[in-house]
This record gives sequence, C-alpha cells and structure tokens, in this order.
Amino acid sequence: MSNKEINSFQDNIRRTFIWYSLIPVIAIVFTAILLFVCIWSIYTGAANKKDNLDIGTDISAILDNYYELVFNCEKAMLKSKDDVKASEDEFFRELYSHTEKYSSIGKLVILSPKREVLFSSEGSVPECLTEEEYDNWGVWNRMRSNPERTETILYEKNLYVARGIHKRSGLAYAIVYVVPTSVISDIIYKRNRYCAVTDANGWVYLNNTQGLTDEFGQINELFEGHNGIAKIGGVKYVSYESSIPAGLNIFTFSDINRNLSIMLIITAVIAVIFVAIIVITYRSTAKSSEIYTRDVKKIEKAFEAVQNGDLNVGLRIDSSKEFQTIGNDFNKMLGGLKTQIEQNKILAENVAFAQVKRLESQFNPHFLFNTLDNIRFMAKIDAAAADKMIVSLSGLLRYSIRETREEVTVREDLDNLQNYLNILQIRFNKRFEYNINVSEDIKDCLIPKLLVQPLLENSIKYGFGEKEKLTVNINGYQLQDKLIFVCEDDGVGIDAETLAGIKMQLIDLDTEHQHIGLYNIHQRIKLMYKGDYGLDITSKEGEGTVVRLVLPVRM
Repeated sequence: MSNKEINSFQDNIRRTFIWYSLIPVIAIVFTAILLFVCIWSIYTGAANKKDNLDIGTDISAILDNYYELVFNCEKAMLKSKDDVKASEDEFFRELYSHTEKYSSIGKLVILSPKREVLFSSEGSVPECLTEEEYDNWGVWNRMRSNPERTETILYEKNLYVARGIHKRSGLAYAIVYVVPTSVISDIIYKRNRYCAVTDANGWVYLNNTQGLTDEFGQINELFEGHNGIAKIGGVKYVSYESSIPAGLNIFTFSDINRNLSIMLIITAVIAVIFVAIIVITYRSTAKSSEIYTRDVKKIEKAFEAVQNGDLNVGLRIDSSKEFQTIGNDFNKMLGGLKTQIEQNKILAENVAFAQVKRLESQFNPHFLFNTLDNIRFMAKIDAAAADKMIVSLSGLLRYSIRETREEVTVREDLDNLQNYLNILQIRFNKRFEYNINVSEDIKDCLIPKLLVQPLLENSIKYGFGEKEKLTVNINGYQLQDKLIFVCEDDGVGIDAETLAGIKMQLIDLDTEHQHIGLYNIHQRIKLMYKGDYGLDITSKEGEGTVVRLVLPVRM
C-alpha cells in the first residue's frame, strides 16, 4: 500500500482553479500571437504580390505603348513606300504622341540591314546597333530570329523595343526604340518597395537596392522561381516574382528583419505579464477554493451509492454553478452508463445469437451431410483429397467452436476461410473458381470473427442456380480510415423485387430474417462499431451479385 500523501480536495480545487484560469488565457493569447503572425505574414506576402503585379501592369502598359509606337512607324514607312526621309515628320509626330506623358521621350532609330542609321530622333546611337561586331548578337540577333515580331530586348543595361521589317529578300530595315530608364524607374520608386526588373535570363535591368544580385549582374539565384521567405546576407526578405508578356520578370521584396525584432519584443513583454498573472492568481485562489467544497459530501455519497450498484441515485446541487454542472454531468453520466449497459446487453445477446446462427448456416446438417458424403466418396477414389477435406472440416469446426474472441485479425479469418475454400474446390471441382486479393497492410487489422466466410457462402448458395460454373472474387483494402471488403460473383444474380426485400431486411434490425448470414454480419457491425459502417448489396439478375462491407480500421 502506498504511503504517498494525498492532497486535500481544497488543494486540488485551488490547483484546478489555477489550471483552468491560466491555461485558457495563455492559449488564447498565444493563439492571438500566432494568428497575428499568420495574418502579418499573409498581409506582407499579399501586399508584396499586389505591388509586384501593379508594377508589372504599369510596365506592360508602357511597353505596349512603345510597341504601338514602333508599329505606327512601320505603317508610316509603308505609306511613304519605304522612304525614310519622307516619313521623318510622321516619326517625330508618333514619338511625341506616345511619350508626351512620360519624363523622357527616349530615342527612336531606324536602321538598314547593314546597320546604317536611316533615322534617329537624337544624334547618338548605341554602338550595339551600328558596329559590325554586334551583327550576330543582342538586338540584331533577336530581330533576325523573330521576323515581323516586336521584341523587348535587354542588352548592356539598355532596354530596346525592336522590330525587324522583312521583305522577300530578307531584312529590309529595323525599327528600334531605346526605352528611357527613367520611365521604368519612376514606376519602381513610387511604390516604395525593393524591386528588380530582369529579362528572362535573369540579367538585371533595374534594381533599387543592394545585395539582390550576384557578381555578374544577374538576380540572386535564391530568388529565381521562389516566392516566399529568402535570406540573403543575414537579411530576410519576402519575395515575389512575376512575368509580363514582353519577356521581363518583376521581382519585389519586403525586408522583414525589423518586423521580426518588434514581434520578439512583444513576445517578451507578454511573457512578463503572464508571470505577474500567475503570481496574482496563485494568491487569490487560496480563499476562493474554500467556498466550493461544501457539496463534497453529497457528491461522495452519490458515488458510493453507484459503487454499491444503485444506478438510480441523482444529484441536485444549487449552491454554485460549478457544482451544479458537476451534479448535472453526474446525472448525465449515469444516464449514459445505464444506456451503455443496456446496449452492451443487447450486443451480448446478438453476438450469442449471431454465433449460433453462423454455426447453423455454416455447419447445418445439409452442409455437414454433403461434406461427409463427399469425404466418403473421395475416400474410395482419392484418399489424399478425402484427407484434405477432413482436415479442412476439422479446422472450420475448431475455429468456429473453440475460438471465443469476437474480433480476430484479417489474417486469421482468411486462414480459416482457406479451410472452407479447400472443401468447396474438392466438392465443386472445376465448377468453382475464386480469387482473393486482400492488401497486405490490412492483414493485422481487427474484424469480427467469421466475417468473410458468410459472404462466400452466400455467393455459393444463391449464385450457382442453373449455371455450370461460378467465379467469386474477394477484395479487401483500406480507404482512408475505413476497411472495405467486397465479395463479387458472376452468378445468376437476384431479381429486383427480392433484392429490395433483402435491403429492407438489412434496414430493419428488430425482426426475424431469411438471409441469416448477411443479416448477422450487418447487425454485428452496427452494434460493435458506432458510425457509418455496415453491409450493402447490389445485384442484377443474370449478371451476378456484389456484397460490400465497410468497417473501421482497428489494430
């Protein structure tokens, strides 16, 4: 006997008050902190994403405007029959029309296939457009590779909108617009957010902060294809990447280091507050715990009465809401206990009834007579077969009569089923075939004893009819938290009226039924497992029958 001192009820109440007053508050506060962090993370990511998409939309609108400028210049050339001199006024008109709302008009250049400048809105022209060494690189390469397409090209830190005009003889001339850097940078800086604009290969065109690119001038590989939190040089960023039709990638970033520091400070302050709450609560509960111990004797007597077998006792407490709750819960518990006892009694009666009926259906005189008669016949012509039938029959009887457990493993029930199948195969020979496909991962699960055999027996009993041959397939598998067993035969099937009657019998669990095997399986499952479990049968006359069992997964 243990000599450990048991705490008084008053001390236990005091500890309970402390426990149930502090834990919910702590849970709520830390849940609120967690919720705040989650909302902050979602908001930060959403705001970053919105700015990214807005920047992309604005840049796309500008580039679309420049695309239109290049296209209109091409139309002006066509009107003047490719006479650049005759189209200069139209070029300037289009240039000013499309750039007047921006801080810079940029530079419009028209070149011949030999890189000769036919028109330039400004004096100087980038070398990459005129020098022979660039003929197969950058802008010229893209224009020759994509005839009659307007391309956005990033080359040597400059952004070009270029279109090669091709005739039958090849490239006739090129229209190139040098995008002013200030126009794009104005979009980035007005968002007040870290941002980088790159081409499809990661080469940076614009970047308004340090540390986001590598030594070659490309965006840091940690950001490419990654939306979320990334750490560069000790700084944590929330990053988002998007692409625009012009072939540029937009990267936006939020520096979250400062916000994380603020949250750590808030967490420290909350921890100090909780320490103070714990001290105050501990002292205040000493007196209040005395008030809620007056009805202990009444509760003790009620429990003693239950211990002595009196389940009709009840508690009526009006002194405090807490003890009133205890009294009500005690009364509900007794009611539930009585209900459970009644259900257990019904379950025990039904289990006994099911066991008797199973033996009756599985080992009735007709079955035993046929089996013994087959053994007598086989003993004369095939002693080995007769011996196998005797051993199998013995195994069936031993499993059904001596095995007292109500639940067995799937493996054990299948082992017993094999004895039954041995007898059937010898009895029906080639007229009967079967396939058993049960997943290995469910063979250690618990199921009601003799669950599968009645399914097979039902197929044999009602499936043959006038048919010469019968095939039965038994499948077992796990679907989420349920075990599924399916017994399918290609027998004569069941007509619609009889099938409807069987289904009504399965629904009505309080009357006698003709299909004892199926009914007992369904009744046992319903009583043993609370939930959406049981037996279902479908059949079509002339095509066969499918019986499906659904059980909980129990190891």
